[in-house]
Amino acid sequence: MMTESRAIDLASLIEPVQKIAQEASRQILEIYTSSFSINTKADQSPVTAADLASHDCIIGGLKALTPDIPVLSEETLDISFPERSEWKCLWLVDPLDGTREFIRRNGQFSINIALIMGHEAVFGLILSPVSGVCYYACSTSGAFKKSPNKLLPQRIHTARVCQYPVRVISSYDSYRTRCLQDYLGHLGYHKHLELGGALKSCLIAEGKADLYPRFGPTGEWDTAAAQVILEQAGGYMTDMQLRPLHYNVGPILINPDFFAFGDPTHNWFQYLAKLANN
Repeated sequence: MMTESRAIDLASLIEPVQKIAQEASRQILEIYTSSFSINTKADQSPVTAADLASHDCIIGGLKALTPDIPVLSEETLDISFPERSEWKCLWLVDPLDGTREFIRRNGQFSINIALIMGHEAVFGLILSPVSGVCYYACSTSGAFKKSPNKLLPQRIHTARVCQYPVRVISSYDSYRTRCLQDYLGHLGYHKHLELGGALKSCLIAEGKADLYPRFGPTGEWDTAAAQVILEQAGGYMTDMQLRPLHYNVGPILINPDFFAFGDPTHNWFQYLAKLANN
């Protein structure tokens, strides 16, 4: 198995992985525009035929592309940690990030595909099926946005100095949680942007938002692709101790609370101490 990023030409993955995601997107949209049933997984989260169709498409495509690299998808979480701990390199996939948004039919969902090496995301691709916009990045090569109406991808950058009011982005549901509202109360006057799934981090990566604070559990498949895109655009995704998120490091594939942001000169963490004193 290839275990080091220099053993893989990461840039050569962009086109074939994008094609895999586009085929998965096509299958998702066929179901999205029809009537579909909703089932519930063991963790009480919803799942639809679109999740499973995209999963099968991506798993098959990645295995054909890189047969020596194992694939871990949100829909195949029965792989034991003793087995996973031997993997030095893996694909980490969310075949339909934002299933609740898919069910609401608001278009705010995506396909997330990341390559993990040494517990770090080194390649990430996020495709929005509804808009057709694709974000991608390789470590050390910058982050890019490819729009359907443009021939060439556009290199993207974070807003290095945050705007005022601060443009805070979150989903509809998380914005209304007590912890986030308390944090924002200490942050002060801000503008709220509402968006689902990993696309929030993509907006920060292209300078259209400043801060995504996440209090509450997320899966590692939710953030891996977004993290490398955001970092290559000049931004950051860290836990509450300013440490970058890492992947496949333990038996439970759940992230800690985290911040995604573009401007490192603003101390986003100063307000956490005030939360503790509430």
